Amino acid sequence: MHLDSEDVAQIVNEVWSSMLGLPVEALALETPPTIDGGAVAGSVGVSGATECLICVEMSADAARLFGATMFGLDEADASNDDISDAIGELTNMVGGNIKSLLPEPSSLSLPVVAQGTSPTLKVPSAKKMLDATYMCGEYPLIVTVWNRVT
Repeated sequence: MHLDSEDVAQIVNEVWSSMLGLPVEALALETPPTIDGGAVAGSVGVSGATECLICVEMSADAARLFGATMFGLDEADASNDDISDAIGELTNMVGGNIKSLLPEPSSLSLPVVAQGTSPTLKVPSAKKMLDATYMCGEYPLIVTVWNRVT
């Protein structure tokens, strides 16, 4: 199974543009950049014909900006719940659109949001189907799709 990186770039750009009014640009990188300081990652699982985990990771500063933008708040006023809700919803939308590119039948899990040091999520016993980096202003977004090895 192969995911087309151009299709995923279009999905990420459409989600960020429609939900936040912010453009996203795909970067051609061999390896994703390191996110210094705190990081936030959203993930959703796909089960069915393809078993995978879709992760969207960014810096804590980017997550705060996206949360504040989604809810029309000043960045200083965005609570941790606002940030988690926003990143969960953005991840859910990206994941749902990526799921539509995968073989049926499939279902999408509820989103999970984690905070920590990049890479925030590690998926043992899985291989990467896609590892792509995007820029939203000065902030990198890293989208990784992990396929469970069976």
